[in-house]
Amino acid sequence: MLPGEGVGSLVPNHAVKTKIFSFGLSQFVPRQDEVNSMIDFLGLHSLDDLFSEIPSSVRKKNTMIHGKNSEYAVIRDAENTASLNAFDGYTSFLGSGYYDRIVPTSVDSIISRSEFITSYTPYQPEVSQGLLQALFEYQSVMSDLTGMDVTNSSMYDGHTALGEAVRMAHGVNGKQRVLVPSNISSTKLSVIGNYAAGINVRIEKYKVSNDTGYIDMDHLGSLMGDDVSAIVTENPNSYGILDPNVSRVHEIKKNALLISYFDPVSLALVRPPGDYGADIAVGEGQQLGIHLSYGGPYLGIFSFKREHMRKAPGRLIGETTDTNGKRAFVMTLQTREQHIRRERATSNICTNQALMAIAALSYLAILGPNGLKGVATSTMENSRKLRSDVVSLVKGSKAPFSGTNFSDVVLRLKMNEEDLAATLRKNKILGGIPLNRILSEPDQNRAHDFVFSVTEKTDQSQIERLVSALEVA
Repeated sequence: MLPGEGVGSLVPNHAVKTKIFSFGLSQFVPRQDEVNSMIDFLGLHSLDDLFSEIPSSVRKKNTMIHGKNSEYAVIRDAENTASLNAFDGYTSFLGSGYYDRIVPTSVDSIISRSEFITSYTPYQPEVSQGLLQALFEYQSVMSDLTGMDVTNSSMYDGHTALGEAVRMAHGVNGKQRVLVPSNISSTKLSVIGNYAAGINVRIEKYKVSNDTGYIDMDHLGSLMGDDVSAIVTENPNSYGILDPNVSRVHEIKKNALLISYFDPVSLALVRPPGDYGADIAVGEGQQLGIHLSYGGPYLGIFSFKREHMRKAPGRLIGETTDTNGKRAFVMTLQTREQHIRRERATSNICTNQALMAIAALSYLAILGPNGLKGVATSTMENSRKLRSDVVSLVKGSKAPFSGTNFSDVVLRLKMNEEDLAATLRKNKILGGIPLNRILSEPDQNRAHDFVFSVTEKTDQSQIERLVSALEVA
């Protein structure tokens, strides 16, 4: 075939070469007069005015990328900046709700398929049967895991799922008081407050024992009344403790709804929310096949009892038959204001979290019940080793709570925050989050309490490395 002929001959070869040779970012940088014209049109004085809503104290001062660079030069600059990352070779004991777990490569392969990886929001009626079936299976698997009747597909993350749960409880019973544990994290409490701001809900705290880390059932009982809309429990809680008292709350909840915040991996070993009377069960699904990635995207798990279905946010996928009698799937409930009257809408969720739900489905299907149990068992064994080794070998250390840990372990050390940070950094270790940075009510008595987290990836040599660093300090 001669040059200029065939399928790819819409333009002559020499023209293609010229186009490629001359391509560069500088061709698309607007002239200053064009910039000035746009600024005038917007009624601004300078380009900086575009970012006036961002406090000057947090604005980026220097991007290290300067104007009129080619695309290749920008990529090279970005790679050089990335090479400055100083955390290669570090051992991580960070967690507190988000964990570095093993993600099978098959999970990444599945969610990278063109059938799934799309920015297209899976709400439209033309969404494929394959995606609908995958979401239906996600709902089914997650309902089995939580022991609940129904699971939606899905929410943004665990914190916003908790905020939605509080709104849903108010929508069910119209009551005004919500009881939360005293050791709830500041981030969860903040999100609940934001979601409840417009519905006149009062948030009150019930006590958690300073010795065991368990719910103080007597104090919780004293707060109960006919005006309580919901009781929020956590298992494991912000101390990393698996709390047996969570299963007793349904005995005193009266007509309030029980909202259970759970760790999905822990459910391979502990009773699921549906077994102890939870009305709504929510959690963070990041651990289920989703990599840690600078804060997201993550997955909010949201399960509930069947009788509350009409008050639930998000979307539900149902199974039916088509006109030929074949198995088919359909969006049974869509509660966005785009689909129903705004005053009856229960959600404005529209981002494509479906891809994260499919990652979780793939992870659970690949591991199976025994595989997930193995992950949970290894995690608990590693937390036990971490706790016992530090307490027995590091002088002046102790575990302030007597309850059983899952992933997170609170350790009381003889050093302060600054000394601990310097010691760990010197030994290339990440972790030791001050407990007071997590809690919504910092306590001066916990100034030396730090949270260390483990997963199934944590091995004995890493624990020994941490212990050795703490021994020398």
